Order: sequence, then C-alpha cells, then structure tokens
Amino acid sequence: MRLRDGDAVVTVHGFIFYIFGYQHPEGGYDAFLKYVPEVYADRIDLEWLPVRWRRRGMTLLRPRMLYSPENYKGLIDSFKRSFPEYVRYSSTLNRHLIYVPEELIAEVYTPSRELLRLRRRGPGDELEARALRLIGLISEVSGVSEGFLGIHGSIALGMHHEGSDIDIAVYGAENFRRVQRCLLKLEEAGLLELLRRGEVEVRRMNRGLFEDVPFVVNAVRRFSEIDRRPKTYRPLGVVEGRGRVANSPESVFRPAIYRVEEFNPLGGEVEGDVTELASMIGEHRGLLKAGEGFRVRGVLEEVRCGDERWLRVVIGSALEGEYLKPITD
Repeated sequence: MRLRDGDAVVTVHGFIFYIFGYQHPEGGYDAFLKYVPEVYADRIDLEWLPVRWRRRGMTLLRPRMLYSPENYKGLIDSFKRSFPEYVRYSSTLNRHLIYVPEELIAEVYTPSRELLRLRRRGPGDELEARALRLIGLISEVSGVSEGFLGIHGSIALGMHHEGSDIDIAVYGAENFRRVQRCLLKLEEAGLLELLRRGEVEVRRMNRGLFEDVPFVVNAVRRFSEIDRRPKTYRPLGVVEGRGRVANSPESVFRPAIYRVEEFNPLGGEVEGDVTELASMIGEHRGLLKAGEGFRVRGVLEEVRCGDERWLRVVIGSALEGEYLKPITD
C-alpha cells in the first residue's frame, strides 16, 4: 500500500485512523485516532464528544481532543495497556507514537477514490449532493481537474449525519493555491462565504459555508511531491526563538514545512543555524508567508539526509507550552 497524509483506514478492531504525513516505518503507518467503537470507549482514557456516529451497525465515538500533551499521553498509555499493537517506540525521537500495522488494516479510504465512487453512484442524500456541487464548482472556476480533488471525512466513510461538514482534499501545492484563489472568486460572486472568525482563518482562508453547510479545503502532496530520501531525526532539547520565513512552498501540507532565516534563540545557545520549521499541527498549514516574522517554542531537532545536515524546530510533538505565532508588529 502507498498511503498518504489524510487517507483513512479502518482496522480489524473497528478503529478509524487517519494517516499522518508521508514518511513511515516499514510495515505500517504513523497515524492519529479519529473514531473509536463505543464498546472500547471505557478502555481508552479520553473525553468523548457527545455525538455518536453509526457505521455498518457499529456505534462510534470521537475524542473531544487528542493533541494536548496530557491527552496524547493518556492515549498512548491506554493503547499500551489495551491495544499495544497500535503503539511503536521511536528510538530517534525517544517517544512512543500511534502506529497502524499493515496487517491490521481492513479497509482503506483515499479521498480521490471516494470522490470518484460518489460521482459514479450519484448522491444518496442532500449533503452528498451539495458536496458534489461544491467540488464541481471549484473545479470549473479554478481550472483544477476533479482528478486532483477528493472527499475526506464522514462523507467518504459513509457515516455523515445532520451537522457534518464537507471536507475536500486538493492534490498538489499549485493546485491548492489555484483553489484558494478560486474560493475568493466564488465568494465575490456570492456563491459561498469564507469564514474569518479569527487570525488563523483569516490567514488560511480554507474554511467556509456553502449552501449553509460548513466546508474545509486542505492540500495533499501528489506522489511526485513526496521526498522519499531516508532521513534521521535527533531531538536536541526545547528551544524558543524568533525568526523570519524565507519561503513556504511546502507549508500547505502536513507536516507544514517553512524555510527560515535570521533565527535567534531567546535565551541559551543553539549550535548552528536553524533553517526549518516543521509543524504537525493542522492549523499551522499556510499560516505564515515569505518575509513574515514569527515566534516559536518547540523541539530543536537535527536532521540528517545523506551528507546533508540541518537544524529545525518541530511543533506538535506533545511538548507542554509549544506554539507558533506570526509577528505582526
């Protein structure tokens, strides 16, 4: 299997995971938990959303939050205790990670294939019809073929309900930027509304309402955009500092990669130049533009790839007090 960030897998236990990122250990995939069969809820130390999802006769719950340091530790501890096959230890990162072995994957849902299936069979309800209308409109106005678009989330999994949103995937960085420009045109034409409820949404401009239904659009790397060179990562400690974005062509993906310059640690010394930010947090995708300043707290890592070596700051490793903020003054 060649799975990418955002592909969904259903395991033999009925767990639904989303694949995270593009580099994975042999024999499985790093992932994050999205839905849990209700029968296992008392074995996992998390707080659940009050909504229940139904899929093929099974009731599923969704964690209220997964990504705080405390919650992630609780998730790891619960899986180590009850489902240890879904946890792996990374000696390079010196921590445990949620992991889905290939032999435990029962079903795979990729956004591009699920959109094709939906188009071929036709919509079964009004939400699916709206999703097809929105995707068709985006394709027409942006000029991006529907072959580079996909459908994520509960619609793809066949478990949506009243209140579900439309979760769209766009394959390729340039295609995603064309879609972003298209969304602004569609808003000007009165065909949808983009949400601007805070600085993150204003900067990212990828969430909105279409025919009163929430939607979100995110980028996925095309296979040709995946760097398959083997890399090793070595944590060097916690760092806080400020710097400037040199360029950000890979920031639309997850992990969001920013090339940086003029990085200055705020207290302490960093041996060498920090030239990269890598955020595992979805809201940091497309957050910063070239030339903008930022302030960050995360894990300092040394990256090695062949004869190359560089330093980066990683956000989203369950470090207490981590952040990434634009400097706007």
